[in-house]
Formats: sequence, structure tokens, C-alpha cells
Amino acid sequence: MTIAAKVSQFLRDQLVDYQLIQHPHSRTSRESAHAAHVREEQVAKAILLKDEQGHVLAVIPASSSLDMRALHEETGRPHLEMVPEAELGRAFPDCELGALPPLGQAYGITTLLDSSLRHCDTVYFEAGDHEELVEMDGAHFARLFSDCRSCDLSKDWP
Repeated sequence: MTIAAKVSQFLRDQLVDYQLIQHPHSRTSRESAHAAHVREEQVAKAILLKDEQGHVLAVIPASSSLDMRALHEETGRPHLEMVPEAELGRAFPDCELGALPPLGQAYGITTLLDSSLRHCDTVYFEAGDHEELVEMDGAHFARLFSDCRSCDLSKDWP
């Protein structure tokens, strides 16, 4: 597989330069970082959640875990829960299961960006499969999220 069609189109529409970095097959964003020889805190990990109001995509560094309390407080939606992997294909039909790109905007999904990712010089994220990362300038990445809420959503792994 290659970069997801909606991701590619969104990046073209936003006039953002990027590179594709191939790496050995991985199962998680942390594994992708190691496989591509990049720092975990530079990899934007996407976590899809849902409640009765619909989906929310939380984007945090791969080096961290999602702080559900902070997410609930930030959104005012206390019933948000992670979407089971088996259901991810409905929201991201052009992506492999578990290889979600952080660009919820491309899929019509409300997206929240962890504020720490706004300060990276270079950001990497899943291209939609388990063998490629998108690499781009941190300022360009931050610009993609200019219409999204930025907040503190992550915490160190326990």
C-alpha cells in the first residue's frame, strides 16, 4: 500500500511539501518510530474516539499516552471512548486497520492536537499503512491544524 488517497489529496490541497519514509512493517506508532529511526516524540499518533455525538480524533506524540481525563475536560464530552480497531475502517476506509493518519480534517472528523506537537522541527505520521511514514516540516504540520483545537492531551507512559 502507499499513502492513503484522502491524505495525499488533503496535503496537495493544503500545498504542503512532504516526504514518504519507508520502514519495515510495524504494528504501532512507537514501533514505526523505531523502524524508521526517528524519535517517538516526533511521531504524531492518532487515536479515534466516539460517543453519542460522533467521532473525535486525538493526536498526541507516540512517546505518550492519551490522558482521557484531560480529553473529557477539554471537549466537555465525558463519554468519549476509544473506537475498537475492528470499527476503524468505517471512519478511515482507505487506511489499513491501526495505521491512522492524524489528519481527521481530511475525513470530516473533529480533531484535537496535543500542543507539544506544535513545537517539533520535523513531524512524522502514519501514511495510512504500516510501512510508510509521512515526514514534514513542523511549521507546515502545525499549519494543517490551524482550525483545530490545540491542548494538553498526553501524559507519559505509566
